Amino acid sequence: MIRGGCDPVIGKQLGSYQIIDKLGAGGMASVYLGYQAAVDRQVAIKVLPPHPGLDSAFVERFEQEARTIAKLQHPHILPLFDYGKQDDIIYLVMAYVDGGTLEDRIAQGGIQLRTIEKILREIASALDYAHRQGIIHRDIKPANILLDGEGHALLADFGIAKLAESSANLTGTGVVGTPAYMSPEQAQGLSIDPRSDIYSLGVVVYQMLTGEQPFDAPSAMQLILKIIQDPPPNILQKVASLPEELGEVMQTVLAKDPDERYQTASAFAEAFSQAIHQDRDSLAAIRAALPLEDQPTEVREKPTILLGQNTSDHTTGQTVIVQQGVSPLVLLGGFAIIAVALVLVVLLIVTRDDDEPNVVDTPVVSLPTETPPQPTDLPQPTTPTFGQVRFGMSAIPGDTVMLEVSALDEPSAGHVYIAWLVNTAQDTYIKLGELRLDLLGSAELTYTDPEGEILPILYNAVYISEETDATTDTLNGDVVYRAAVPIEVSQVLRQILVESPDGLNGGSLLDGAKSEVEAAVRHAGLASNAATAASMHSHAEHTINILRGERIDYDGDGSGVNPGRGVGLYTFLEQMETLLVEAVTQEDATPDLQRNAEFLRVCLQNTRLRANRIIALEQELLASDSVEAVQEQAAESTLLAAQLNDGDDLNENGRIELFEGECGLAQISDSAIYITNMDVIKVE
Repeated sequence: MIRGGCDPVIGKQLGSYQIIDKLGAGGMASVYLGYQAAVDRQVAIKVLPPHPGLDSAFVERFEQEARTIAKLQHPHILPLFDYGKQDDIIYLVMAYVDGGTLEDRIAQGGIQLRTIEKILREIASALDYAHRQGIIHRDIKPANILLDGEGHALLADFGIAKLAESSANLTGTGVVGTPAYMSPEQAQGLSIDPRSDIYSLGVVVYQMLTGEQPFDAPSAMQLILKIIQDPPPNILQKVASLPEELGEVMQTVLAKDPDERYQTASAFAEAFSQAIHQDRDSLAAIRAALPLEDQPTEVREKPTILLGQNTSDHTTGQTVIVQQGVSPLVLLGGFAIIAVALVLVVLLIVTRDDDEPNVVDTPVVSLPTETPPQPTDLPQPTTPTFGQVRFGMSAIPGDTVMLEVSALDEPSAGHVYIAWLVNTAQDTYIKLGELRLDLLGSAELTYTDPEGEILPILYNAVYISEETDATTDTLNGDVVYRAAVPIEVSQVLRQILVESPDGLNGGSLLDGAKSEVEAAVRHAGLASNAATAASMHSHAEHTINILRGERIDYDGDGSGVNPGRGVGLYTFLEQMETLLVEAVTQEDATPDLQRNAEFLRVCLQNTRLRANRIIALEQELLASDSVEAVQEQAAESTLLAAQLNDGDDLNENGRIELFEGECGLAQISDSAIYITNMDVIKVE
C-alpha cells in the first residue's frame, strides 16, 4: 500500500523495490520504506541527492564503496542488502528496523545501568569488528544506533564516503560529523583513527547515563571549541548514585589525547562492566551473555573514512564539514570564537568539481597540526565470512533454515550455485535451492521442512556447490562455500530438545527439567498458601526434595517425601551444562558457536541460582512455627519458582532475554536452535 504524500519518490520503482513511504531525511540522504515483492519483505532505502550525468568514475567508486560496506557482516551492524542507480539517482538498500533509535530511547529517560551495559557491549563488538576491517564510522551518535524488536542494538550509517559531493572528488579531504559527538581530533580536522569512534561512543554512553551530552553551547562553533579545550565533566557530579569507578571510566574514554583513551571499544565496554558489577559471578555472567572480542583492535591499513548520515525524522544536531588539516583551535582569548567562526565559514564553502577544494583566502592564524601516533599493525584477521546460516521457526523451532550470503564470486561459466543442508557424519543432504546473486554478490534462501522436522538436530552444515544443472537433486559439483558446526552440536541439541537416554522415559533433558519445575511450582505455592505450620513444613520439604532429587525428612515427621519425578532439577541442569561444554570444546568449534552456547549456559545458571534461593527460603519456612511470620519468604519463593521456567523481565523492556537474571528454561526451548547458527566461508 502506497502511503502517498507530495514527495515524488513515493510510489516510484527503484530496481526491484517499490517506495512505500518516507521515513526521514538528513543532510546526506532521504530514507524511505520500500517493499521487495520477490522475497516479500520491507526494506529501508536511502536515496542520495541527485547526481546529474553519473560518470563512469563516480559509478565505479560508488560501487567499490558499496561493496566494502556490504562485506561488514556482524550481528550488531545494520546490513546493506543492495544498491543501485536509476535516472541520476543512487540508492542503498538496508534492513528495515522498526524498533526506533537509541535517540528515541534516551528521550524517554530512565535507562537502567544493565540496559546501557548491554547496548554498549553490543555496539563495542560491532565497532571493533569494523575497525579490524580498516573502516572508521566517523559519526557515532544515538540516531545512528537502531534498536530492534528484541532490544538489541544495531549500528547504522556506515555510509558511502562523500557521495553527496562532486563525482570528480568522491572521497576528497572533507568529512562529515555531528559536533556534539566529535572527538577533539576530529573537531580540529586532524587525521583520525579508531580511537575517535571510541570517544564518540563514550559521548553516547554519557548521554544514556545522564540524559544530556557532556558539552553544550549555543552554536556549533562554540561547541567545537568546548570539545577541543574544556576538560570532560565529572559524571558523578551529574548522577551521584553511579558507582565511583564509573567516573574514572568515563574520564578515560573522553580524554582529549587519543593515547590516554581506551584503545579499543571492547576495552571501554569491559571497564564499564567491571565498574558496575560488584561481584565476580555477575561479571562472569555478563561476559558469557555478551562476550567481547579478545584480540586488540588496531587498524592494519589506512582506514576507509565513511560519511555518517542522519536519517531520523527530527533534528539531532547540526552536521558540519570539517576540512582535514585545518585546525579551528586558533588564537585563544578574545578572538577565539571569531577565529573559529571564520574557519568554519571557509569549511562550509561548496567545493568545486576539480580535485582541489574551493578555499577562500582568509587571514586566520591556526595552530600547527600534529599527526597522532600511528597504530601498530594487527596480526592477520580471522577467516573472512560471506554470510550466515540461521535456523528459525515456521510451525516449531528449527523447522526452517535461512541462508544469507554476500560478496560471493560469480559462479564459473555455465554453472549455477546450489545450496545444500548436510549431515557431515552420515554424508546425507537435502537441496535448499539455487542461489541467484545480485550485483553485490548477495542472495537469500529460506527452506521450511515439509515434515516439520527440527533441522539442526539432523544436519550440521550448509554447502554451496557449482552445478551445471539447476534442477539437479544430487550434489555433484565442487563445493566452493560452506558453513558448519561440529556434528556433536546436533547430537547435543537432540538430547536437550528431543530425546536423551538420561531423560524421563527417553524424553529430552529439557522436558525432564520442566517436569521437576512444574512440581516445584505447585508445592512452593501450597507451602505459601498453607493454613498451618505443619502443612507449610510438609510442602517446603516437598519443594526442596523435588529440586534436589532427594527424599530427606526435613519436617521431622518420620518420612522424607518427594512428589516429583525423583531425579531433581539440578541433575538435568548439570547434564545439559555438560553437553554444552562438550560441544563448544570440540576442535572445530567456532567462536560463534561458543558465544551462542554461552547464552544457553546463562539461562541454566539463572535457573540454578533461582533454585538455590528457593531452597534457602523454604528452609526458613521449615524453621518457623508461624505461617504469618514467613509470608514474605513464602511469596518470594513462589515467585522464583515460576521464574525457573518463565524467566524474569529484569530490565522491564517487555522481553525475556538471554542474559543474566532474565532467561529461564522456556527461553532455552525457544533459543537452543540458535547455537547452530554458522558463518559462511570460502573453501580454499
